[in-house]
Amino acid sequence: MTESLRPQERIRKQSDFAHIYKKGGRFRGRYFNLVYLTNDLNFSRMAAVASKKVGNAVKRNKVKRWMRALFRRNKDMLDAPFDLVMIAKPGMPDSNWNEILDEYKKAIQFLNKKSRAV
Repeated sequence: MTESLRPQERIRKQSDFAHIYKKGGRFRGRYFNLVYLTNDLNFSRMAAVASKKVGNAVKRNKVKRWMRALFRRNKDMLDAPFDLVMIAKPGMPDSNWNEILDEYKKAIQFLNKKSRAV
């Protein structure tokens, strides 16, 4: 599996965001919230969101890079194709990579259990 984030794997349309927020489930973690929804595509898609509560522009861009890297490097762990919106929490820029990676893996395990239950 390639570790790139292709343009088709990004969620950009406002209508897609609205659909995911309205119909999707939630995973609430320590450093980020994850809004998820299964899709009918052969691949997963994601979007990274960081509000001004997270920090200045440098911190917001840093956490969005981290979230995209988490998805890129671990997208083969997902059992089914999902649309994911990762929303950073204010404590995320001050944490370290390993803590965030552990939480992301917990979120993926949660999603895989949900996909098997359906």
